[in-house]
Amino acid sequence: MKKLTMAVCLFLALGGQSFAGCVEGDCVNGEGVYEWADGTHYSGSIKNKTPDGKGTMLYPDGGEYSGDMKEGARSGQGKMSFPDGKKYSGQWAFNLMEGTGTMTWPDGRVYEGQWMDGMLHGKGRLTYPDGKVTEAVWDKGDLKN
Repeated sequence: MKKLTMAVCLFLALGGQSFAGCVEGDCVNGEGVYEWADGTHYSGSIKNKTPDGKGTMLYPDGGEYSGDMKEGARSGQGKMSFPDGKKYSGQWAFNLMEGTGTMTWPDGRVYEGQWMDGMLHGKGRLTYPDGKVTEAVWDKGDLKN
């Protein structure tokens, strides 16, 4: 009876809490599905209990990433759909847009070019919905003259 009472108390104390963990597959070294307590969901290659290789990450805010992961971070080639409607396809490093990539905004603007630390940086081409094109060099997100 004492064990049953403790089990009921534990259940009531933990009720409503979310736990993170492996949902299916091999979440140590293989292919698996993992969910975090905040609602983040990953499906794909896992190495040393961490997303590593090709996979898809679904975020609680509606964002979605599909592509290369390295030690749990977006790294390599990948595509990201952001909750605000932006879409990025290109290179990533440590969860930031880094290298060459293309960003499309919901208003129709399209930037193709270089990125650094998640910002437009280097040579790029910005095309506006009306067809106007700006080919320029950006420095940490700012257009250089």
